[in-house]
Amino acid sequence: MLEDLIIYTPMYVTLFWAVVLLITKRENNRAKFFLGIFMFAAFLLYLSHAHFFKKAIGVFHYFDPIYMLASLSVYPLYYWYIRLLSVEPTYRRVNLLMLLPGFLLAVASFVIYQLMSGEERITYISNFLFKSEQINGLSVLMQVQRTIYLISRIVFVIQVLVLLFDGRKLIIRYQRNIANFYSNLENRSILWVKYMLYSIVITALMSIIFNLLGRSFFLDLPFLLLIPSLVFSVLLFFIGFQGYMQNHTVYDLQLDELQSETVVVKKVNSDRLKEKLIELFLREKVYKNSDLKITQVSEMLSTNRTYISKLINTEFSCTFSEFVNRYRVEEAKRLLCEESSKSYSLDYISEKSGFGSMVNFMRVFRDIEGKTPGNFREIAGKNKKSDAVI
Repeated sequence: MLEDLIIYTPMYVTLFWAVVLLITKRENNRAKFFLGIFMFAAFLLYLSHAHFFKKAIGVFHYFDPIYMLASLSVYPLYYWYIRLLSVEPTYRRVNLLMLLPGFLLAVASFVIYQLMSGEERITYISNFLFKSEQINGLSVLMQVQRTIYLISRIVFVIQVLVLLFDGRKLIIRYQRNIANFYSNLENRSILWVKYMLYSIVITALMSIIFNLLGRSFFLDLPFLLLIPSLVFSVLLFFIGFQGYMQNHTVYDLQLDELQSETVVVKKVNSDRLKEKLIELFLREKVYKNSDLKITQVSEMLSTNRTYISKLINTEFSCTFSEFVNRYRVEEAKRLLCEESSKSYSLDYISEKSGFGSMVNFMRVFRDIEGKTPGNFREIAGKNKKSDAVI
């Protein structure tokens, strides 16, 4: 019973998210639908795993090519999903080339299995796949099948490394782009970006280790199968849940950017532009707009958003979002220090300071000040009492 639970849990998790994500509307959110395709490929992978660990030797010549196809597809599909989130608003057929190695090797493996005699198949699967033993007197077909398998493992490691390094770059670049466009990153940011990167690292390292050990290693020590089963089940569920909740992608970013291309740009030197920018925030308090975008600021200053973004990045050493949040935090601190602030709820202060939500207010305030708004108000109140006594 426990063994069945260990074997089948990753399969159930991926099938659940495949169904949920594939039945959602894919209009303007191709990434979410595509994550469903990734989950279905992962389901096929764990389905073939289940037949392996159940030692279904008699039918495994059908599931081994499926395993090869799925194992060489999940990481390219995951990488494609990241591209749809961060840099590609539409499907690009050229990305199908990433799936070509897995498809060709799986087809080759299937054909060789069909050409093998029944005895060759049983010998190869029983000894090479299930026991990882060297077989003396291999037939030509068995040698070819073994070569295909070894090539697939090399391709797998290459895929993992590409995803790890290039996928990380894409996510960080996307995060930087939205931080330089929006002041409020809530519901736009890949809030789980750090965890997603960690999950990529963990799954990548574990995949390579288990790939080197081979699945047969866990046949001899079945209780150790609990470790990869639990880790992959949790990570895949987390990726599925966060992917389902992620509604903002590069498609939305590009749409917002296109809607602001009609600004008439006036030439102005950087020093003057900096003065006007600071004046706009100090006097007009534009940061109180919880959904302030850099294009709105550039329109007010009659300049290009690229100029504003570059100015903020170089002169203030931060992104547009961080720049705006600094003013919001200062406004929140002013309200928290007022005598009448005791009657203000933190929700009220959050709204009046320009934050989109209480959660965002708490997170940003803690990041900048190193303490929560409640703690800040408490300390400010004690300092006032001390000054009054003196």
